[in-house]
Amino acid sequence: MVRFKIVIIAVMLLWMSGPAICETINWKQYDDGMRLAVNQGKKIFLHFRTDWCKYCGQMDRETFGNPAVVKFLSKHFVAVKVDGDREKAVGKDYKVTGYPDNRFLDSKGKEVHRLPGFVEPEAFLFFLEYIQSDSYKTMDPMQYYKSR
Repeated sequence: MVRFKIVIIAVMLLWMSGPAICETINWKQYDDGMRLAVNQGKKIFLHFRTDWCKYCGQMDRETFGNPAVVKFLSKHFVAVKVDGDREKAVGKDYKVTGYPDNRFLDSKGKEVHRLPGFVEPEAFLFFLEYIQSDSYKTMDPMQYYKSR
């Protein structure tokens, strides 16, 4: 119930802020995104996907099309999209075995959390906040959830 109220409030705030909100995620290529994140000292969201993956398309539409996700991700992270068919070496480096595969990296490029598979917008926002707040350094996601 509390989570539902938080989501409703967030949606209302986004609606009231009008068209000033960034409408899409500014995805970067792997090398450019990693370099940019290091230079800006920002955390990295690394998204592995393919064109043939049903759940990748669903995540594109539902999760990455959600205004709250777009706004938070764009503000706090460098978003990097990796095509698993075209950039196999990058996927191999991260030991990707299925799609979609989502990774959170610190500003130096060290992996700090992994979310395999499709992630709904509300859950994804939770993990964005968890990583952005540096809570991953002191507690697991369940502890963070209980602390909110």
